[in-house]
Amino acid sequence: MNIVHLCLSNFYIDNFGYQENLIPKYHKKDGHKVTIIASRFTYNIENGEPSQASLGEYINSDGIRVIRIDYRYKWLANLKEKVKKYKGTYQILEEVKPDLIFCHGIQFLDLIEVVRYVKNNPTCELVADNHAAYINSATNFLSRELLHKKIYKWVIQRSLSHIKKLYVLAPGCRRFVKDMYDVPDQKLEYLYLGADTDKIKFENQESIRREIRRGLNINDNDFIFITGGKLNKGKNIELLLKSLKKINNKRLKLLIFGSISNDHKQDLLKLIESDDRVLYIGWINGDEVYNYYLASNAAIFPGTKSALWEQAICSGLPLICKNWSGMEYVDVGGNCIFIDGESEEQLVEKVNLLMQNKKLYDQMKKVAITKGYETFSYERIARQTLNSLC
Repeated sequence: MNIVHLCLSNFYIDNFGYQENLIPKYHKKDGHKVTIIASRFTYNIENGEPSQASLGEYINSDGIRVIRIDYRYKWLANLKEKVKKYKGTYQILEEVKPDLIFCHGIQFLDLIEVVRYVKNNPTCELVADNHAAYINSATNFLSRELLHKKIYKWVIQRSLSHIKKLYVLAPGCRRFVKDMYDVPDQKLEYLYLGADTDKIKFENQESIRREIRRGLNINDNDFIFITGGKLNKGKNIELLLKSLKKINNKRLKLLIFGSISNDHKQDLLKLIESDDRVLYIGWINGDEVYNYYLASNAAIFPGTKSALWEQAICSGLPLICKNWSGMEYVDVGGNCIFIDGESEEQLVEKVNLLMQNKKLYDQMKKVAITKGYETFSYERIARQTLNSLC
């Protein structure tokens, strides 16, 4: 099958472990011809800020053709990033001639151009997904009432009859598209975020664990909590660091990876340096993330939702995470401990519980490495997107 993945509603970041990286990877691995058409919107790993990629096309690290295109209406200034009309979308689709178009996100005006192509080429199927939820979208009056309920809703309603399936990543995403765009239930199907399971080398876990711990000067019997990602204020790493200071346990280690946003970088680094049990290793690539997971005992995410949650679960890690409405699906049968709000006392309690209750820890780990791995493997998820067409 000839598949086009459209990443025009949001960013596309090369070599990341996001859905728009990994579903194309596994489609190609299963023998399909794959092309990615993407915006210029990407991410600077040095400072954790949005960035722009060069225009043009290239072959990415998975051997997939990527075409970066630009906004059509530059005179709209910052509004162009909300309107999202592009140069040449229809013409590129005509050149590629896909059998299937997968839109990663539906909040862009060029969805009209995609639907026009599908109308003119009725053998081509169109599916899409929705990443938007109340925790990341429609967070102010103008965004909610004008951008989503008027502009995006108009585009989506005009397109809906030509979208065979609209995937939602979580219950919160389902609620959002129903509230904002009046999408009917029968059009929706869950498609969870997941992990690049090719990268999880359980067969080499002992040697990976030993090598990483030795390199970090961490003892084999130390209990490592790992956290990371795009470390903006919403990730609540400062809250986590202040909480751990209240735990007098030398076996406890916190391993932090990722890039810290400039707005709180100095404050966060000071907190990290004040506790010798905390190690900040900076940015690491996607392959390395899984190895550091294998070297750790548990993952902890006290802030906003990240794809790293599912990756940690697939790597067999019990999870302590913030309880966001609609994100409860990450608990597939007892692998997660949720924290409500932003309480240092709760974090202290949950960290101590997981470290001290071996029976609970072993049960959580077993669920993660079995049911969690099966649920959140991108190899399975990528095939789900094609099975739904049958």
